[in-house]
Amino acid sequence: MRVCMLFLKIYVTFVRREQKRMNKRENNMKRFLYLTVCLLILGEFYGCNGDVFVDDFRPSDSELALDGNGDVATIQFAAANWDWLAMYTASSLPVQYKVYDADNRLVTNDQGPSLNGLGKIVYTGEMIDFTIERVHPEEVKITVGENALSAPFQFLLTASNEYEWQEIHVEISPGDRYVMDSIIYSLNAYSYDPENKIEKKEGVSFHNLTDVSSTYTFFPFESFYHFMRFKSDVPEAFQLLGEAGLTVEIPSMKDGYLVMNGKRAPFISEQQMLPCPSTEQNKDIIPPRTSRYYTLSMMYDWLETRYTLYVSHSKTKKQRIVTGTLHSEMPVKYYITHKDIPFNN
Repeated sequence: MRVCMLFLKIYVTFVRREQKRMNKRENNMKRFLYLTVCLLILGEFYGCNGDVFVDDFRPSDSELALDGNGDVATIQFAAANWDWLAMYTASSLPVQYKVYDADNRLVTNDQGPSLNGLGKIVYTGEMIDFTIERVHPEEVKITVGENALSAPFQFLLTASNEYEWQEIHVEISPGDRYVMDSIIYSLNAYSYDPENKIEKKEGVSFHNLTDVSSTYTFFPFESFYHFMRFKSDVPEAFQLLGEAGLTVEIPSMKDGYLVMNGKRAPFISEQQMLPCPSTEQNKDIIPPRTSRYYTLSMMYDWLETRYTLYVSHSKTKKQRIVTGTLHSEMPVKYYITHKDIPFNN
């Protein structure tokens, strides 16, 4: 390359000098000599430039599709005249990059996934992990641990030298979902605040149009809900189990203790509004020719406790532990007030 650059400098200098010296009165012989020298220099320059790129290091694959349950793929290059291997992704997942040299010594840590020469790039996240390794000057191996995300993971590999680069587009498909083994709650260590919240509802009414008293029966709990939400220490962990309608057992307070009593709820990240289990009735006697308007004041018990969910992969048998907090607001007690409006005769 240095020789080529030298010829290029000679060519530029020669052209500039000749342009100054030449004018309209120069004879055809000088013009002929000028053009001949220029062509010779250009021919020499392009000849050198062709020598630089004589070895094409094009990869055997420009696109790769890998299995998220665990997969291995090897990319062969036509030549070894490239130095840098780099990885790029548009994902914003919190991950860790580690780059090792050919002797498995850590080179960089979370400073960008690029490798010079032989070695490997290790990409590790809570939901995905894989390794990109240049095991031979003409060979790159990609080893997938798993993709536990619910969507494909895509990234770009570039192999480059001083003059050009080659691209390989890689996609790792989602792996199979995990299945639940068990869930355990902290029944002896929890936060509990009885009658922490009051919610009022109006609009319930009964109109007695008769001339005698009438009994009105209503169910105070049916218009209120048990608010509940699972929170995970790693929000992406809800993707592990997919959307197959998984339900888990949940605890509740009984006689001042947090116990398991067979109640179940979907294990999802969104807040849930579960029907209240109470079917308690309230009977009220309405005077003749009277409209009675009710206001229901419901009191909620507030509860938070930690949970540990144990899951395993159906194919790889890999086990995971998901931890988080269960938040619950349960209607427990109500008060009723009313206002009577008699009908005019």
